[in-house]
Amino acid sequence: MWIGAHVSISNGLTAAVETVAQLKGNTFQFFSRNPRGGKARALDPEDIKAAHELMKAKKFGLVVAHAPYTYNLASAKQSVRGFTLRTLKDDLLRIKEMGIPYLVMHPGSHGGQGEEKGLALIIEGLQEVLSDFPEEVFILLEGMAGQGTELGYNFAHLATIIAGCDYHPNLGVCLDSCHLHGAGYDLSDFGRIKEEFAHVLGWEKLKVFHLNDAVFPLGSRKDRHAKIGEGNLGLETIKNIICDPDMQNIPIILETPNDNTGYEREIALLQKICS
Repeated sequence: MWIGAHVSISNGLTAAVETVAQLKGNTFQFFSRNPRGGKARALDPEDIKAAHELMKAKKFGLVVAHAPYTYNLASAKQSVRGFTLRTLKDDLLRIKEMGIPYLVMHPGSHGGQGEEKGLALIIEGLQEVLSDFPEEVFILLEGMAGQGTELGYNFAHLATIIAGCDYHPNLGVCLDSCHLHGAGYDLSDFGRIKEEFAHVLGWEKLKVFHLNDAVFPLGSRKDRHAKIGEGNLGLETIKNIICDPDMQNIPIILETPNDNTGYEREIALLQKICS
């Protein structure tokens, strides 16, 4: 099982790998740049090389970058869509240079334009990005809880976007247990959720899974992460997800409200319940 947490790379990629190794994890996620803005740290080739050597020595799985929250391809504002396109293109080149295969991004919020218009704008933006795309990396659309006017809260939205981009092979999906729960997907029957995902999108499209318990009840359309076993999902449902045979080669990333000590405890718990 590949399991880790979202950590900072403010001290470099190698320092992040060292942190995750101390947590006894074997994968991790980091922000591609400041999550609330457009600033990105300069890349250090020597740091990148050392990080990959350490990941190889520690037998890490695939590692994940997460785009900033300021991305919004569905925005009614041309300035916001333009910023998103420029930044997304730059982030894809940056993670290619870093040797990181996956960039997770929120699909976007339509802001009152309606879902059909919002989805069309996302497709239009992604088509532009995919026309000149670094082959070594993937854009992963994250399934959302459906707060406000955000899109991507059901499998049909994600399928519409991918179909609109001619099923580009480097477009995939990241699911989040808290978001799924908020959107109304009952994870207590994970087998049924898997079947629906496979039918609508194809199981091979799932590349990353964010593992979080949920503060709010099923179908709340709210996104508030809870610590593992302390929310409305509960430990038994979480066990059924991560111990599923089809989840063993998918990076599982904790985004629970924790410090590193809490992440270490949760990683140990999850490894134990699947042993």
